[in-house]
Amino acid sequence: MVRNTFLRALRRLGKRYVFNPYHRSKLNAAHFPPAVWIENTNMCNARCVMCPRDKHTRPQGIMSMALYEKIVSEIEKNQDAVTRVHLHNYGEPLLDKDLALKIRLAKEAGVRQVYFVTNASLLTEEKVHQYIAVGLDEFKISFYGTSPETYNNTMVGLDFEKTMSNVKTFFRVRKALNAKHPRVLVQYLPQPHNLGLTEEFVSMFDDMIDRTLGDSISIFNLHNFGGGRSYRDTSSPACTICDYPWRTMVILQNGLVVPCCMDYNGEQVLGDVNVDSIAGIWNGTAYRQMRNMFKSLNYARYPVCLKCEHIR
Repeated sequence: MVRNTFLRALRRLGKRYVFNPYHRSKLNAAHFPPAVWIENTNMCNARCVMCPRDKHTRPQGIMSMALYEKIVSEIEKNQDAVTRVHLHNYGEPLLDKDLALKIRLAKEAGVRQVYFVTNASLLTEEKVHQYIAVGLDEFKISFYGTSPETYNNTMVGLDFEKTMSNVKTFFRVRKALNAKHPRVLVQYLPQPHNLGLTEEFVSMFDDMIDRTLGDSISIFNLHNFGGGRSYRDTSSPACTICDYPWRTMVILQNGLVVPCCMDYNGEQVLGDVNVDSIAGIWNGTAYRQMRNMFKSLNYARYPVCLKCEHIR
């Protein structure tokens, strides 16, 4: 116990006094965000136990096509700077009936990588054909169980057999079409509700994925959602510079801009793309102030960040 405490303290000191000075010297904001997250919807058809949807109080909806087109139009003018567009944030993107059209518009705008995260419960064969046809590059499937009991207890409101059938349909259709995209990452979160059966999870999907196309399996850790949950200890002082303000912009479904996906309730607003441009917000006072404070490990004005384990 004493040895572990000492090692944790040593790592924090290393981050603060060795890694951070080097990291700080490399942090330079581009004129436009390299990654843009566009929350097409913040609605969800599941009530996963690790997700703070019970604390989600901001208005729910689907981003209007007019607002989406405004965003994509500006991204197209800055396509050389943008490496990736995420068509999701805090919700189930497949609830948006215009998702395939939005993917197509992003690809036509020159976006190199279009990506989203889904629980796959709504991934019908028709949608699989649509997403392949419009050029979706990659998506992640959140699949948090290895049996009907563990899955249904974790991803409350969804059905193991139905979702598994959808996943198998995707791989069958992609193979039948000899399509090279989209790549798929299947993710598992070990936790008490699903018994943490990591080996069983890997064996369940290992034969489905095609690693030659870039498919993969991810075993990820639970996180706190910026205070929405308390899986990880955040009592120690911040010792890491969060680099999100240098690399990512998250645009909520109503057009408000927040620093990252952990701000699920949209508490730390940095701008509004309804009335300003992406570039104007990215280079504006709120973002510049956040970057300057983060460089000094000062998160005092950002309550969501203060509750985040990633700065420890």
